Amino acid sequence: MFKQRLLTTLVLVPLVLAAIYYVSAKVFAGAVLLLLAGCALEWLQLIPVKQRLTKAIFLIMIGLACYLIALIFPYWLGIGIVVWMSILICVVRYPYSMTFWGYPAVVSFFCLLLLPLFMQSMTALFLMEKGRGLVVYSLFLVWAADTGAYLAGKQWGKTKLISSVSPGKTIEGVLGGFLLSMLVAIVGLFCFKPHSIVNWFLIAIVATGVSLLGDLFISMLKRRVNIKDTGHLIPG
Repeated sequence: MFKQRLLTTLVLVPLVLAAIYYVSAKVFAGAVLLLLAGCALEWLQLIPVKQRLTKAIFLIMIGLACYLIALIFPYWLGIGIVVWMSILICVVRYPYSMTFWGYPAVVSFFCLLLLPLFMQSMTALFLMEKGRGLVVYSLFLVWAADTGAYLAGKQWGKTKLISSVSPGKTIEGVLGGFLLSMLVAIVGLFCFKPHSIVNWFLIAIVATGVSLLGDLFISMLKRRVNIKDTGHLIPG
């Protein structure tokens, strides 16, 4: 798995960085939309949806949500923050929390809310001052969290994090992910020179936490439908 991840990184990272720095905002938004479509197709297995007509209706709803979010982005973002807080409770309380969220309609709602939020947030970040650099920084922050957790977990992982959700994840791995992300945040601090150092690191900590929570969230959804992988959009 690590070799596969490494090869994917060596190929994917240069392509992603080149695309971010050299494409127009419209092309960037189109690329993010394609990525969102791929994620939506994989999410169909987590609901799960098998009928072609239902799949088509669901994808149309995703498209409508992507259009609607551009009109009410601040409100959608506020709802998204509340939903992420509820997801944290669902993950910590799994499998007992399935009594409340373990229904196809609720899992569909998660997708319809969170995937368009991802797309609109990335586009909004891209359009900010120094936006291209901030997108790259954000990606490295998430990549560092994932890579640090994987390597630290492999090397020192002993204490299970939430075994009922993901038996392979450990507290030592999570700490490794946070430490590597904070190193990225320190590099970013010197590159972007933000007005508030405290806010800079608070945002980095929250972003890293949501990244790790997102990983647990998907693991929880996969356990609900008893599947190991939803697809192979990006190998490793």
